Amino acid sequence: MPKISKPLYESEIKNARYTTDEEFEILKNELIKSNSKEKAIKKNKLADGKGLYLIIKPNGSKLWRFDFRYGNKNLSMSFGVYPEVSLKEAREKREEARWLLSKNINPISAKRIKRASEFLTLSMVIDEWLELRSKSSSEATIIQNRRMLNNITNWLGNIAIKDIKRVDIINILEKIQNKGVIETAHRVLSLMNKIYMFAVTKEYIEHNIIADIDKKSVLVPSNKNIHHPAITLPDEIKVLLRDINSIGERFRSNISIIFIFKIIPYVFVRSENIRLMRWNEIDLEKGIWEIPKEKMKTHIDFVCPLSRQAVDIIKQIEPYSRHRSEFVFPSPFKADRGIAGATLSDTLNKLGYQNKHTFHGFRSMFSTIAYEYYKEHGFHSDIIESCLAHKEKNRVKAAYNRESKYKYYDEKKELMQWWANWLDNLVK
Repeated sequence: MPKISKPLYESEIKNARYTTDEEFEILKNELIKSNSKEKAIKKNKLADGKGLYLIIKPNGSKLWRFDFRYGNKNLSMSFGVYPEVSLKEAREKREEARWLLSKNINPISAKRIKRASEFLTLSMVIDEWLELRSKSSSEATIIQNRRMLNNITNWLGNIAIKDIKRVDIINILEKIQNKGVIETAHRVLSLMNKIYMFAVTKEYIEHNIIADIDKKSVLVPSNKNIHHPAITLPDEIKVLLRDINSIGERFRSNISIIFIFKIIPYVFVRSENIRLMRWNEIDLEKGIWEIPKEKMKTHIDFVCPLSRQAVDIIKQIEPYSRHRSEFVFPSPFKADRGIAGATLSDTLNKLGYQNKHTFHGFRSMFSTIAYEYYKEHGFHSDIIESCLAHKEKNRVKAAYNRESKYKYYDEKKELMQWWANWLDNLVK
């Protein structure tokens, strides 16, 4: 049966001093002669029981330690220095460690996690969450999420996540909302809830403060069903195309902006795809643009056929960008990144299309005309939707008609060439 130590007293700890080898030998002999069972028989180590003891150093300092067994190994951890850590506090730490052990948790590992969380800023947690999410989400999604979360990190990024209050988040949400971007405020709140759930799971914090925010009391209701404004009438499309061709002269825009707008009517992909288009994704000889699934909203590899007009536009910008960037349309400020999405929206607004036509509207423009003129080009809805990289919504049909990046490729190529010719004939 293991020996049960007699609990320590504060006075005993205060009066304890370092014992030299000579003093210890004398004391040990005296205790042996008197048949004493005092704890002092262990040199410079005062036991309190249940693994807790105090070590006395030659310089007089006194350190708390806790011995335990975990994973079939004898381990030891520090509880701090006396008197900064009192006898009462040391015992509380011991009981906390014993509770962790009862749950099969190594108290040393738990201590490291707790210590790390003391210095974890919100930006650090967000970076870790985005890194994890990047393994299952497209590059475009991660970039968009980071851009939205900048609304938070610009204000709270350098603050320890444990010190952030619910009202801090609410204040920023209200600032976003006051700018008129209601949907962004809702999406930021949703992202923050996921990040705080992640932080709780990792034991960086104990509670998800975002879950306590009553969205209805803080944010104006969001209407997700509002369609992106888009021009779809031939006469209006003609004017839009002519306005696009005048961007360089009217605004002295960067060459990447000029050529993105020149090509987007012909390829009508999502903003993130065209902004992050890379030279290694395209084959100009074959007229093929292969977009990897990591950059696609559907998480499926997509092959976008390039019409003769689209290939010609890319060849025009090639001398300006291929030698300086992996991106076909690099940012004018940093060659290692693409054009910012906000720049595209701002350009359309300056052209006079605010609330009339968005960048996403080029997709609606193609879809509307392709469906209205189906008798002219002869392709059914599956081909049209495939050009838009839309997933098959019918689950039964999707199960038997598996997705492939070259699915309907020849048909898509022919339809997109018809579309390019239709646009060109419109502005003649």
